[in-house]
Amino acid sequence: MTSLRKFPRRLLVCFYWGVFSLSLPALAAELETTQVFLSNGQLEYVGDLDDGANQRLFDLYEKLVNKPTMLSIRSRGGEVNTGMALGAWVYSHHLNVRVLEFCLSSCANYVFTAAKQKIVSNFAVVGYHGGPGDLKNLKFDAKIEAMLSTLAPEARKTIMDELTTTIRLYGQREIAYFQKIGVRSDISSLGQNDQYEKFTVGASGWTYSQEDFALLGVRNITVINPPWKPGSTLHELIFATIPVSKIPAPPLP
Repeated sequence: MTSLRKFPRRLLVCFYWGVFSLSLPALAAELETTQVFLSNGQLEYVGDLDDGANQRLFDLYEKLVNKPTMLSIRSRGGEVNTGMALGAWVYSHHLNVRVLEFCLSSCANYVFTAAKQKIVSNFAVVGYHGGPGDLKNLKFDAKIEAMLSTLAPEARKTIMDELTTTIRLYGQREIAYFQKIGVRSDISSLGQNDQYEKFTVGASGWTYSQEDFALLGVRNITVINPPWKPGSTLHELIFATIPVSKIPAPPLP
């Protein structure tokens, strides 16, 4: 067994990144480097949510004399704080967001929800698979489990205690974020509740109908050439559409 003191710092960083990075496995056509650019008068963000890409986007916007009002995004997600930082920027600049293909995980949680107007193609996927504050549904992938298995029991307990504390803090920050933008805080975790298992079994995550998005506080969605049938281009990932109760889930403890 390895003690926490001997556990490589590099692997600890990877451990926490793995837990708090809300993104899904890379898609076949996904670019390795996140691209940020201006095209036809609108901002483009293509790739994982990334601090460097965020800053390039912010800098590009500030340099433009004619400020764009639209951000077109194609992303499978990224780290929680990075997602909230981009979403907060979108919200404070009153930007519209367009999703022609997919906006998943942190992109869906924090960026799509923050937009003034949301424009989606009739096959676009705005997909969810969990938020950072849900201790009940905390799961580790094989790499993280392997890292934990090398630790002595006391070292593993130390990490899990720190992780629990951090998860609660992240969850509280997420709740405050959603309150700021006027969105129900259970939007990022609703599909993990037991009553939705029959909808989400075998799926990579879940999404909502346009009407149910509105119940969650995500309004002003325009569908290009409706009806909206998410997922027709994501052959390797399935997102189930789940119904929404008008009664919000109780807040995190």
